[in-house]
Formats: sequence, C-alpha cells, structure tokens
Amino acid sequence: MVDQPESITVIGGGLAGLAAATRLLDRGYDGELILLERAPFLGGRVSTVDYKGHRLDLGQHMHVSGFEFYLEFLARIGLEDKIRTQPRLEAEFRDRSGKIGKVEGNNILPPFHLASSLINFPFISLIDKASFAGPLLSALLFEYEEDDRQVSFGDWLRRRGTTQRSIERLWNQIIIPTLNATVDEVSLPMGMMILKRVLLDKGGGKLGRLDGNLDQIGEKASDFIESHGGKVRLSSPVSTIDPAGDGECRVELTDGGIVKSEIVLSAVPGYRLERILPEPTLNKFSCPFWNLNWNSILNVHLFFSEGVMDREFFGFLEGTAGWVFNVNWNEPNSGDHVCLTLSDPGELENMNSKALINLVIQELSAPLPRIEDASLLDSAVLHQPKATFKPDPGSSSFRQSQNPEIPGLYLAGDWTDTGWPSTMEGAVRSGYLAADEILGSSNR
Repeated sequence: MVDQPESITVIGGGLAGLAAATRLLDRGYDGELILLERAPFLGGRVSTVDYKGHRLDLGQHMHVSGFEFYLEFLARIGLEDKIRTQPRLEAEFRDRSGKIGKVEGNNILPPFHLASSLINFPFISLIDKASFAGPLLSALLFEYEEDDRQVSFGDWLRRRGTTQRSIERLWNQIIIPTLNATVDEVSLPMGMMILKRVLLDKGGGKLGRLDGNLDQIGEKASDFIESHGGKVRLSSPVSTIDPAGDGECRVELTDGGIVKSEIVLSAVPGYRLERILPEPTLNKFSCPFWNLNWNSILNVHLFFSEGVMDREFFGFLEGTAGWVFNVNWNEPNSGDHVCLTLSDPGELENMNSKALINLVIQELSAPLPRIEDASLLDSAVLHQPKATFKPDPGSSSFRQSQNPEIPGLYLAGDWTDTGWPSTMEGAVRSGYLAADEILGSSNR
C-alpha cells in the first residue's frame, strides 16, 4: 500500500466503528490506529449489561443468512463457531387467544415456497391471504424509480390489493422488527429490500442468532484490533471533532484531553455527530443527516421460578405485539427467562416500567399459559432511545456518504448511505465502506 495516512482515529466502538477498524487492519494498514469509545465497554447496541447478577443483552438480535458482511465480520474476529442459522426460514406466531401459526419455506421456487404456510396461516381470512400474493409476485419483477423513494411501502402494498387486516396481522410483523417502523412509515425501497431479502430469498432469508451474550462481539473485536497493532481506549467520550484541513484533525475529549491524527473516522449516530462537529464543518455537508428521524426499542425481561416457554422465539400478534424470546434456550434452565422485544413502541415508551411489565405478563399468559402457574422472581425494562433511524419516505436524501469530501473526515454508521436500513448488516457495511474509502483515497 502506498502513501497510507500516518494516523487514524476511529470514534465509536459500536458495530460500525469495530467493522471499520478491523477492516483497516485486516487490509494491511500499519500506521497508528486508535479507537475511542465513550462507554466502558465496546459493542454499542450489540453489547451486554449487568442487572442484579443477570447478563442482559441490549436487544435480542436476530440476523438473516443474507447478512453477508455482518456474518463475515463475526467470522473474521473469531466468532464463526458461535453463528447459528436455520436450515430454512421458519417463524412461529401466536396471538392473545393462544392460537399458533407458522411461516416456513419449502423446496418450491419463490414466491411459491411460502404458499402452504400462507394458506394455513390461521390469523387472517382467505381474502387476506389472497391479497398477499400480489405483492410477492410484483416484487419478483419490480424495480423502483427515483420518485418511488417518496412512496411508503404501505401505499405500494395497498395498490396491489393488500388488505388492511393482512397488513396489521402479517406485514407489520415482518417490517416493524426489521425496520423499527410500520409499513406506512418506511420508504418503498427499504420495505422492498426486506420483502426481497427475507421473504423471497430462500438462501438469504433464513433466521439466525449468535450463541452466547453479545458482549463477546466487542471483546473479540478488541482482541483483533490490539493484536494487529491498533489501540482501544474505553471511557473516552468525545466533545469536539475539528477537521482542520491542514493534515491534522483534532479530537477533544470531555476530560480536556486531545487526540491528533491525520484522519478521523466518526462512527457515532448522526444525532450525536451533529453535536460534536463545529458549525462551519456542518455547513459543508451535502446531506443534512441531522434531519433523520429516530425511533426507540424496548426490551421487557421477565424472570420466572420455572420454565414457561418451550420455543426459542415467536412473533406475538395484537396487544403489545413484538417478538418473544426464550433467552436461556438450550440451557438447563430453558424457558425461565423470557424477553419481549418491542420495536416501534409508540405510547408504550411513555408507560412506567411496573405498568408495562404487568401489561406484558397479562397479555403473554395466553400464548404462554404456564406463566399463570409460575412465580415472577424479577423483571427489567431496557429502553434504547433513538435505537435506529426511521427509513421513512424521503429519508435517503438525508443519508450522507462515508466520504463527505471534507478533508480528514470520514463517516460510518448504519444511518449513512449504505443502501441498507438500520440493521447490523447496514452498520458493518458502513464501516467497511468507510475503511475502503480511506485506503483507496490515501494515494495523495
């Protein structure tokens, strides 16, 4: 490699920052690389916290087999043996009456590989089921135009005959967990990506999880960075980034410390980046990323005296609606720790924790009847404010590229222009793209 930058400071130790740092080092960067993280641990939204002796992940993250770069990143840092993915798409749904339905693929060509599941899906009528075929068939040939970026996925579904009942009972159960917004709040391109990569892609739509707690991602990435010559500094919050444009960028920490480097790669959320960049620098951006909207995620953890759940996870329809996880799946105490993940929580976000926990227990007692015979030993609500940006119609114009053409400054984060929504895959892709921009632009 010719004319590498002498020094790079990566700000942010979430997936995007970790992916960028490991990519730089894996591709032969041998200058000074420092990663600054404001928290005392790495991982950002894919990390783990301690709560009364419990190790609680910040979200029960699932991946799909089509998360190409995320899965490659996990393998690169040494977690390949921890990746567990379904042999075929299979997802179970339950409602407040205790009714159970499944969506699973078979060996028939898409979209017919889901036909038998949809025909037998017990939560919607025959008319609703028939309305599902139009979007699936249309998506096989659909290519959106630039103007379609202003159209919501919900509008596109309705134009193809989708009933409101099927939107509420099935489409939103697919879109809300993946995009953290309803079909009417996401743009057509983002909704179409989920439709094509989850429902219509037999190879890429299989669900999976990482065995063990999420904190192993940050730990393994840190080991990789430091074993390849980089440095990781925790508990180092940044107050200001000043890309002076004279070959030296200044990063000021909240404790008054200064870190100087030739390149700064910011991997913090856009709403935070806006606060730590000087106004003259913000005025140079071509995309006003600070206009992105953000949404929260809630995770309600319930600890019971005995096992109440015999599945690894299922989609919960109606009521508090979300995905329910058996956190201790495949362990001796399987089923005694249940977590309901609430994406796009709406008014539930403003409910006090005790009332929310009581509501969740009440509503889960039908799909999980053993709850009524078990004692609740403990509970916790983890609130992730501004967990993801909303990919609403028009939001693509606010997503800045990884190279904003501001000397010395590069960007990573799932909110940047990756073509992907706010997912683990989008975060890793952004880090890889930023690293490649730095190395590809280093011939100065």
